[in-house]
Amino acid sequence: MERFQAFADAYPATEEEWEAWEEILDQLDVDKWLDYEQVESPVEWLYCFRLPGNVYAIYELLHDQQAMAFLIPGEERALLLDTCVGLLNIREVAESLTDLPITVLNSHDHFDHIGGNALFEEVWCYNDPAAIAHLTAGPSERELQEIRNRTKYVRVILDFQGESVSESIPGKAPTGTVEDGQIIDLGGRKLEVIHTPGHQPSCIMLLDRENHLLFTGDMFYPGPMYCMFSDSSFPDYVKSIRKAVNIAEENGVEQVYTSHNLPTASTEDLRRYADFLERIEAGEITDYQIEDGYPVYAMDEVYSISVVGEGQEPMVLFDEADGK
Repeated sequence: MERFQAFADAYPATEEEWEAWEEILDQLDVDKWLDYEQVESPVEWLYCFRLPGNVYAIYELLHDQQAMAFLIPGEERALLLDTCVGLLNIREVAESLTDLPITVLNSHDHFDHIGGNALFEEVWCYNDPAAIAHLTAGPSERELQEIRNRTKYVRVILDFQGESVSESIPGKAPTGTVEDGQIIDLGGRKLEVIHTPGHQPSCIMLLDRENHLLFTGDMFYPGPMYCMFSDSSFPDYVKSIRKAVNIAEENGVEQVYTSHNLPTASTEDLRRYADFLERIEAGEITDYQIEDGYPVYAMDEVYSISVVGEGQEPMVLFDEADGK
């Protein structure tokens, strides 16, 4: 322990970064994960859990908001929804869970969901030109630096253990695209693509009608959500969340599967969130705090939304800043 402490003290991180990471780890709801069966993972820091409906959550503790990927097996092939940040080998984990051929589908093209794409032969995304270009190019240098910043606390442990992580994350040109309403047939299991722009134009959700499952991606999860980027649209966001509520209720979905922090959230929380967003849009909710320069409206201690303030410029994305 003394040797590790000396190593950590010499690690290139500021006191503010350490404090931020400690706060993040303190907020982890470990008890919630005990509700699910943990499955052995061949890759340390990528944890696997079996969820109801024959779904596996692959949980990336390296990311400061614990990015999630979902392996959804059918009878003939499996679909992997997202590939996390890409510093670790998520393909090795996915192949330990199934012998079926795996197709990747990205819920959208932010860097913490596309990092492991190049490890797979088949990679799909929503048919959006900007998303296709970003997946093809891969994370920009500014995005890679953001990833390093967001994973520094855990990387000190990996470095101490002598374990290496990728310093570059290659792109992967999509081998296929999907459209709104498209049915993905995995053999004995069908997933419906639902286009839900707002957080980003390429955002999609997946609906498994037979098993009453809805995968919400970055549009909804327990934690702070974001709609202040240069390609975000708050009006679209509000419409998409209400659309998701209607679909969930029409199909008997009680728990939606989310992409950050925790694997599930209740449909009731999704409904409350839709009501909350509509009240913000209508001007009925005016209280907010400024965080990172943008207004943040809090529904409760768990759910919040960051938006662009009046007369404010949206946040430029990392790949845009690099001219990609």
